[in-house]
Amino acid sequence: MKSIRKYNNNIILAYDRGHEVIVLGKGIGFQASPGSPVDTSLIEKVFVPQESIQISRFAEILSDLAYEYILLATKVTDCGKELLQTKLNPSVVVALADHFSVAFQRLQEPNVMQTPLKWDIRHLYPKEFQAGLQGLEIIRQERQVVFPESEAVNIALHFINAETDSSDMPTTFKILTITSDIIKIIKEHFHITFDEESFDVMPFVMHLRNFVLQYTVHPNQKSPTRDDELYGMIIQRYPEASACCNRICTYLQETQGWKLLHHDLLFLTLHIRRITERLSQ
Repeated sequence: MKSIRKYNNNIILAYDRGHEVIVLGKGIGFQASPGSPVDTSLIEKVFVPQESIQISRFAEILSDLAYEYILLATKVTDCGKELLQTKLNPSVVVALADHFSVAFQRLQEPNVMQTPLKWDIRHLYPKEFQAGLQGLEIIRQERQVVFPESEAVNIALHFINAETDSSDMPTTFKILTITSDIIKIIKEHFHITFDEESFDVMPFVMHLRNFVLQYTVHPNQKSPTRDDELYGMIIQRYPEASACCNRICTYLQETQGWKLLHHDLLFLTLHIRRITERLSQ
């Protein structure tokens, strides 16, 4: 591994096995000059960004953040990847490091800020929330600081954001809000309550979340399918589920401008019927 560029005393750009990588290590940049060997004993973390990421720009952004928060963010992110078993946008490290720099300052304030959509995140994204709790444990072990549970929600939000193609927080909030609103419509229509984390309900919630994600991130990639006859049979067979589905369609049309295809109406009607029937048994 050879050095290419020094960004600061703790971050350098290096060349390793045919790829440019970002190398983090306390003091690793002191003796780093272009072409010189990297002292591997000082390496604490190596970033190999995706091809879509401009590596020099990514390194510049990292170099503007406090090194202690970058290391903490990488450890929390690595734990999140292992728990979620999914790829995360590399920018989550930057987002978390920047968030931690604010969170540690806010911890000194007397009033603890409440996180919006806390209930929704805990129930709609239970794995991400658990990853957030694990993140709090890492912070406790590394920094001997105990954050309130609301901070686990904030970390979970960054993981959710890093899982989507959009990789922007407003879109993440939008997906959360729409999914939560649809669940509320179903509960109100059938006058029922249910636990989103139960084994009976969780598959439906996951399907619903992915459905909303697809319409939010890729609104123009839906292509019509020939489901008219089947759709007609389903709405006659399950009128109540169909009526609830129509309420959801009206909500999505009025708030998002989405016009659902018959394929998606079938999906919603059948899943609503299945979940409400199961809960009534």
